Amino acid sequence: MVLKSDEIWLVEFYAPWCGHCKNLETHWDTAARKMKGVVRFGAIDVDAEENKSIGGKYSISGFPTIKMFGLNKKDAPTDFNGRESDQIVQEALKVVSA
Repeated sequence: MVLKSDEIWLVEFYAPWCGHCKNLETHWDTAARKMKGVVRFGAIDVDAEENKSIGGKYSISGFPTIKMFGLNKKDAPTDFNGRESDQIVQEALKVVSA
């Protein structure tokens, strides 16, 4: 879905047992609501057996990891910093306006 999209995506790679991931959840949801229609948000449990290969493909070594998939999906996704909703929104807006 992300790779076939012509939109910018922020994807959180997480593990359900991770305390930092649980702390990010509210901020992630708030940022997604604020950015609705501008940037798409997604999340994937890369600790789940069926998703472990995806975590390997994108070199996920810690949780949570946020990657930005730009308009050109042939380019590698970039690491995305920010763990609070305002930070996430501000960084996403920088990318959109670039």
